[in-house]
Amino acid sequence: MVNFRSHERTALTFSPGVNVIWGENGSGKTSILEAIYLLSLGRSFKTSRALETINHNANETLVEGLFTINREHETICFAQSKEARRKIKINGVDVKARDLIGKNPIVLLSPEEQKITKGFPGDRRKYLDKLYATVSNKYLKTLTAYTRILKQRNALLKTEKTEPTLLVWDEQLAEAAVKVWSEKKELCQKFKLFLKEISKSYGQPGVSVILKTKQAPAEKKEIIEELKKAIKKDFLRKRTSVGPHTDGADFYYENQALKRYGSQGEHKISLILIKLAEYAFIKTETGKTPTLLLDDLFAKLDFERSDAVLALLEKKAQTIITNTDLVDIERHGIDLNKPENKQLHLERSCKN
Repeated sequence: MVNFRSHERTALTFSPGVNVIWGENGSGKTSILEAIYLLSLGRSFKTSRALETINHNANETLVEGLFTINREHETICFAQSKEARRKIKINGVDVKARDLIGKNPIVLLSPEEQKITKGFPGDRRKYLDKLYATVSNKYLKTLTAYTRILKQRNALLKTEKTEPTLLVWDEQLAEAAVKVWSEKKELCQKFKLFLKEISKSYGQPGVSVILKTKQAPAEKKEIIEELKKAIKKDFLRKRTSVGPHTDGADFYYENQALKRYGSQGEHKISLILIKLAEYAFIKTETGKTPTLLLDDLFAKLDFERSDAVLALLEKKAQTIITNTDLVDIERHGIDLNKPENKQLHLERSCKN
């Protein structure tokens, strides 16, 4: 990492087991997880503006990582300057952010991810789309094609005054929407099963988290009809109001809507179960073991719940945990003296 957040120049090597990054607040622990996330998905989980990751004393930032998946090595580089657009390269070749999805899967458990249960419908939709795209390149391509058509239709809504041109795009949009919904339905059913099994594995009575989604139109003609009905509203709002990009999804804790009725504790444990289901889902569907990024885990959960998380984690998974000290790590039985585990201490100056 060069001029990334508070890291002027930091180089780290991780072990294949449990890696604990510890140090006082402000030492740059979370930024390391952010950098790994950035190289895995092409964007940050802290901000939608990559410019904000540039060190305030610099004009550009560079993050480079070497990933090894199934014995294959890939060097991924992310560069962002204040004057130019971001650049992403895999083994020296320019790629787009979407080309990173699914290559080196990661599962992040962080306070920022709580928006999955607490946030708006769009937050859950984005989370599920990202998850399904990670396990299915077919879904990623289908969703990308749909999004491209949607952008064209929305552009027409902002400039056209009449309907005829729009109707041409309705045909294409409806056809793409059918494909998205069909593939999403299959993937969603699989993920729901993983969430159900993980809830059982938690081993405590009364703990059950499920995902409920709305039934989408199955036929192209139904979608076209819905688009026609909404055309006046769409012209007024300058955006398309029918399609997979408006899908709703809600998590339920013990048969009650989590966003509306969930307590702080129920939100926390639900997010953990969702993330563990995400991990199992990705591993089963792709054959790749995701790297687990656990940001400040022990500060956000009580001892029992933290222990439950670690008990559910597969021992062979590469895990990177941030914490202020090593006391909680040792209390939870993590032996950092094992050759497959490692500790990394950060000073506030972020020099390693």
